[in-house]
Amino acid sequence: MSTYELAIKVSFLIFPIIAFIITIPYMIRQYHKYGSIPMLRTIIVYSFVLYLLVAYLMVILPLPSIKEVSLMTTPWTQLIPFRFINDIIMYSGFDINDFSTYLSALKEPLIYVNIFNFLLTIPFGIYLRYYFNRKWWEVLILSFILSFFFEITQLSGLYGIYPRPYRLFDVDDLIVNTLGGLFGHIITPLFSFILPTRKRLDEISYENGKKVSFARRTVAFFIDCIVINVIAIIFVLLFEIEVISIFYSFIYLIYFVLFSFVFKGRTIGKSIVKLKIIDKNNKNVKLYQLLIKYGMMYIIFYKIYDILKWSINISNINEITSLISVIISILLIFIYLKTVLDILLKKERLFYELLSNTKNISTIKYEKNKQNKNESISENGILET
Repeated sequence: MSTYELAIKVSFLIFPIIAFIITIPYMIRQYHKYGSIPMLRTIIVYSFVLYLLVAYLMVILPLPSIKEVSLMTTPWTQLIPFRFINDIIMYSGFDINDFSTYLSALKEPLIYVNIFNFLLTIPFGIYLRYYFNRKWWEVLILSFILSFFFEITQLSGLYGIYPRPYRLFDVDDLIVNTLGGLFGHIITPLFSFILPTRKRLDEISYENGKKVSFARRTVAFFIDCIVINVIAIIFVLLFEIEVISIFYSFIYLIYFVLFSFVFKGRTIGKSIVKLKIIDKNNKNVKLYQLLIKYGMMYIIFYKIYDILKWSINISNINEITSLISVIISILLIFIYLKTVLDILLKKERLFYELLSNTKNISTIKYEKNKQNKNESISENGILET
C-alpha cells in the first residue's frame, strides 16, 4: 500500500503547479461561457484534475532505475481475459463457501490489486455522470479509453523512457477499470443528491455572470495587454522599431481607444470574457469617454512612477515648479489610492470610470427556454444534453 501512499503524496506536491498552469485558461473559459466562476464549480473541476493526477501517478509510481528495468525478464503482456478470476481461485486460498478465508484472501495481492483497479475508476464514472452529463455507454467507452491509456503507458515503458515495460500490460486491468467506471456511473445518485444538479450549477453561473467582477475585468485587461505586446513585438520585428515608451503608448491608445470605439466598447479581451463598455446612460460609449478612461488607466497602471519621478526632478528648478511638483504628486497619489480603495471595496465603477461617465456591463445571455428544448432527462434520471 506504500506505493499508493507515495502516489497521493507526490500528487499533492505537483497539483499546485498544474493548478497554477490551468487557472488562467480555466478562468477565460468560464468567463467566456458563463460570465462567472462559482466556487462549487471550481472545486468540482479542480478535484477532477487532482483525481486524474493521483490515478495516473498510481499507475506509474514508483519509478525504477533504467538499469533495473533493463535487467528484467518478466512478461510484457497478459492477454487472456478474466484470468485473474482463475488465479484468485487457484492461488489466493479464497473459498466462497468458507467465510474464514475471506479476510485473509483480501490481504493477497491477487485480490486487493484487482479491488484497487476497480475502485480506481469509480470516481471517474461519478464525475462523468454528475458533472459532464455522460450516459452509461459513454462512461463505459471513456473508462475503457482511460484504462487503455494507463496500460499503454506501462507497455511503452513510460513512452520510451525505459528500454522495456516495468509493469505488465494486463487485459484484465482493462476489464476491471472499465467496470469500475460503469459502477461509478450507477452509484452517482448516492453522492449527487447532496449537490446541485449540473443544470442548477449552470443557472447559478449565468445568474452571477450578469454582474461584472473585478477578477473578470482583470482577465480581460490581461488578455488585452498580451495582444498589445504581441502587436509591439510584430512591429519591432517587421520594421526594426525600438520599443520606446512613446511607441508603446501610441499602440496602447490606438488599441484601447480607437479599437474599442469602432467595436462599440469591446476589445479582444472584453469580447472573450463577454464584457462591454457603455456610458452611464446605457448608450454606446463615445470616443472622448474612452480617451479619458484609458488615459487615466494608462497613468495609473503604467506611468504613475515615471510621472512622480519627473515631478520630483522639476521641483528643484524654482518655487513655481516645486509647487507644481507637490500638486502633481498629491493628485497622482490620491488617484492611485482612490483606485486601490475602490478595488478593495469592490465598487462597481472605479475612479476613472466615474470621471469618464462609463461603466462595464456583461453581455452574457442565458437563453433558458432554448436550453430546456435542447436538454432531456435520460431514463436513469440524470439530466443530459
